[in-house]
Amino acid sequence: MAEHQQEPPAARRPPTAAESFAGELRTLRLDAGQPSFRTMARTVGSISHTTLYEAASGSRLPSWPTTRAFVRACGGDEQEWQRRWRAAVNGEAPAPPVIPAPPAAAPVPQPAPPRPAPLPPASPPPAPPVAPTRPRRTDRRLLWTHALSLLLGLVLGVLGTLGLLAVRAPATAGPDARGCPTVAPETPDAAAPGERPTPDPAGPGASPPSWVARSASGQREASSTEFTLPVLAPVTRGDALVVSMLLTDTCSGPVKVTDSRGDRFQLLGDVTDSRRHRVVLLAAFGASALTTADSIRAGYPRAGEYQVAVDEFRGVSALRAFSPASGEAGGTAFTTVNTTTTCAPGDLLVGTVGSTGGTAPEFGTGWTPLPVLQLSSYRLTTAHRLATDSDTAHCTATGRTTAQWGAVLAVLH
Repeated sequence: MAEHQQEPPAARRPPTAAESFAGELRTLRLDAGQPSFRTMARTVGSISHTTLYEAASGSRLPSWPTTRAFVRACGGDEQEWQRRWRAAVNGEAPAPPVIPAPPAAAPVPQPAPPRPAPLPPASPPPAPPVAPTRPRRTDRRLLWTHALSLLLGLVLGVLGTLGLLAVRAPATAGPDARGCPTVAPETPDAAAPGERPTPDPAGPGASPPSWVARSASGQREASSTEFTLPVLAPVTRGDALVVSMLLTDTCSGPVKVTDSRGDRFQLLGDVTDSRRHRVVLLAAFGASALTTADSIRAGYPRAGEYQVAVDEFRGVSALRAFSPASGEAGGTAFTTVNTTTTCAPGDLLVGTVGSTGGTAPEFGTGWTPLPVLQLSSYRLTTAHRLATDSDTAHCTATGRTTAQWGAVLAVLH
């Protein structure tokens, strides 16, 4: 519906001191070759990769020990960065500059109306002329102070914007033919397949992992870069929620999932095929209790379509290993065998395959398929199974299809 009266656009919020400082940290990391946060954490040995990632996010100003570890990992000058950090602390919440209005001009005296001349014995002496008022030195000093504060605020805003642009868009190239930025995807945890650290497995006597229910699902042509799904089946507190997602004709970039209870979903695996169809697997371990009044939200890069399934599993609390793979159309099988992935008896294997056209993917013997999502010629197929003694040497997700495919296998325990 058209508006009868157009309102002026809202003023653009200037970056905070924490956001400007985070932009400078990201520029330092980019100049150092953009090492992964896990590599940086191993270099300094005192700060976790999650803390280093949050320092560069701009959500809040990091402490000096965190900043020093970040600078050391990127080979920066500690004294120079300590000076920048102190300046950011002092500018955490700057007061908006105020320029006083110039003093109002004195009213021009008007001549008095003529009166009959009195008859004194002598005329009084004329009043001495009034000297013009000069501005006081304190007023001029206050004016200069406000002017310098305004100039400093403008400089900090420009520097923060330039720092963000330097990280988001390198000067080497613009968007590619599909409109995607030519920037390598950045993830908080860039460990190689099979190398993610995990907690100790459940102790003896624990129940074997099992699938509980499909908690939510959705699919549509993507008209935005986010969606919200209602929870269809209640989730028991402490269970794991595993999200399988297919994004078609998409770009690289982070995929973020959360729910209305604040659970955070970590990346389990991610693969993009030659047509830029992307399969992503995420999970929230030890999730909060959810009811049908709750919802699950996701944000992702530009995509032609999305398909997503959220499944509840019981008896798993961590990721042991993962392996991604993709293949072209015309073959007769899909498999993650190219990446060596080990598992232990009783581990839960969750595999998801996104396919384009051809025959629908069918998992091999021992796998339990879950409901398939299909939108036009695209399918999202998910299945699970328990690892046995014969799987311990080589755990793979294998099956049949003639379509172009991308697959992710996650080993949970």
